[in-house]
Amino acid sequence: MPTRNRKVLMAAADVYRPAAISQLQILGESVGVDVFSMGADADPVDIAAAAVEKAKAEGYDTVLVDTAGRQVIDEDLMDELRRIKNKVNPDETLLVVDAMTGQEAASLTASFDSAVGISGAILTKLDGDSRGGAAVSVRGVSGKPIKFVGTGEKTPDLEPFYPDRMASRILGMGDVISLVEKASSEVSDAD
Repeated sequence: MPTRNRKVLMAAADVYRPAAISQLQILGESVGVDVFSMGADADPVDIAAAAVEKAKAEGYDTVLVDTAGRQVIDEDLMDELRRIKNKVNPDETLLVVDAMTGQEAASLTASFDSAVGISGAILTKLDGDSRGGAAVSVRGVSGKPIKFVGTGEKTPDLEPFYPDRMASRILGMGDVISLVEKASSEVSDAD
């Protein structure tokens, strides 16, 4: 994934899942990104707002707010997301969708977009057998673009989404361009 010179702050606003905050802190440390946390007892809306204020005060130009995951629609969590969005007015609201859900991604995306309004999606676990059914569903029901795809478990496995490459995967033709790019970057890194 191309890198840009940004000063990034991640905000740990998933206060419900055990170890979510520490997992985000470990991720931040591994990629050299600061993580803002107020602990598991804080209100996620307050966390997001305080993170944005910290970012403004300390010269960060990008804030990523990690909220609680949603495999099913939970009205209380949707209300929380609406309140976060209203409070911090983000430039992007991205839904992270597990590609293994296939066509079920459509109902999740439609509900999420209706309740909160998304600007795009990130599709994870695209290294599995799903062959892109979730990608078609997400785009079809929301009309919003897929911005990134996760093709593995590691941070470098998050890459920009290219619809033509997904079409090749769905049709079983493989993704030769991504393979060549990956090989080129591996050779460059080794030099």
